[in-house]
Amino acid sequence: MTYNGLESCILNNQSYENESRTSRADGCASDSLDDDFSSCSSSKDAFGSFSSQWMKKDEQGSDEWELSESPKHFYVKEKPAYAIKFSDVETMKENFAKLLLGEDITGGQKGVSTALALSNAITNLAASVFGELWKLEPLAEERKNKWRREIDWLLSPTNYMVELVPAKQSGANGRTMEIMTPKVRADIHMNLPALQKLDSMLIETLESMVNTEFWYAEVGSRAEGRNKSARESKRWWLPLPQVPKTGLSDTERKKLQCKARVVHQIFKAAKSINENVLLEMPLPSIIKDALPKSGKANLSDDMYKVLTVESTSSVEEMFIALNLKSEHNALEASNGLEAAVFAWKEKITEQASCKSPVRKSWSFIKDPMSEMEKMELLLERAEALIQQIKSKYPNLPQTFLDATKIQYGKDVGHSILEAYSRVLKNLAFSIMCRIGEILQEDILSNPNSPHEVTLCFPGIEVRSASSGGGARQSLTDQMNKAGIGMEN
Repeated sequence: MTYNGLESCILNNQSYENESRTSRADGCASDSLDDDFSSCSSSKDAFGSFSSQWMKKDEQGSDEWELSESPKHFYVKEKPAYAIKFSDVETMKENFAKLLLGEDITGGQKGVSTALALSNAITNLAASVFGELWKLEPLAEERKNKWRREIDWLLSPTNYMVELVPAKQSGANGRTMEIMTPKVRADIHMNLPALQKLDSMLIETLESMVNTEFWYAEVGSRAEGRNKSARESKRWWLPLPQVPKTGLSDTERKKLQCKARVVHQIFKAAKSINENVLLEMPLPSIIKDALPKSGKANLSDDMYKVLTVESTSSVEEMFIALNLKSEHNALEASNGLEAAVFAWKEKITEQASCKSPVRKSWSFIKDPMSEMEKMELLLERAEALIQQIKSKYPNLPQTFLDATKIQYGKDVGHSILEAYSRVLKNLAFSIMCRIGEILQEDILSNPNSPHEVTLCFPGIEVRSASSGGGARQSLTDQMNKAGIGMEN
């Protein structure tokens, strides 16, 4: 599938904002926020179509993507929105010097690879600019310019990444020769324009948070003050949203809901790109050799029993049977399942290529084909369970295998795409959570409102006012459980 959901949601959001300035029309006719999380496509072709749609649209406007014959000119055809100063040049020299040194300032042999250095640089830049984003407000001009300027620097190596493809050339004497011509890497060409578009949309969302009806207090909110003092609250030191005593107006509420839907689609797109890139990144041989060769050995007895019990027919039943009580338990389960999936895939591949010796079984021994079918069934169920865990814990920290792929990765293009999509995914998730807090405060401020809303984010539920004073605390617990933050 293509990201028509994201595109239509953006267009509808823009039309809503235009209408709200004149007629204050109702609604944002976009995709439901609680759509099935599995609607994210895991196909590279889907993202090729998604990015190409954006590029076609941009050809009509000023932000035109241009791909010339020379790989050096793969760029956004517009002037930088920031002015280059002498201090910026010095900062650029310092940053690229650290990258070339592999983060080893001694210049010795302890430096990390270029791929890992770039990945760390993108992650650190996002952390320094956005932090954990506890407020919905426009970025300071200095921080916004820093992000645009330095992310451009860190993405600049992609302008020179090419792959050689065969092509035919006619010579002056009429003969046809086969030559190798440079072409922009397919994954860069498909995913980078999409990520840059998502980046600009997230910045625009923050920039639109002006003249709002909500504000932030540096101490506990009214909801927590009903039962306990601000200092006794678990999050008393963080800014908490405040709304008028009568709650938000209908226009403001609908505006926030529209923005939440758009950001949710951005989150799904960035997450899917990140997962695709991680799938393409090879597992380091040092980790591959260290993993148990048996899929069962990677799983606990209880988890293996969940996969093998025939009574659990659906993925939801298997997830419930796992009885995951915390994010830590979910991460442990994902680590074991991913290692088991890798072991089973390796074994199936060996059998298919006839690399492993074929045993000639006696008549009273199980048919080897049935063992293969059982392995394929376990593999299918394990992969489905991994996706279910990810949908329930959308901002789960990186699994062990994903972290090692990044740590030992040598492909600079993969590292840039993975880090860029990861920080955008985390930023989108933080914005969703902040919107959820405001809507929750609105419900608590005016429980008798006829326009009471119940809005569900993936992994976070904004409960209705009927749940009482514990609603805010339940939302806080769910956000902590989902692992909000930019550090992942």
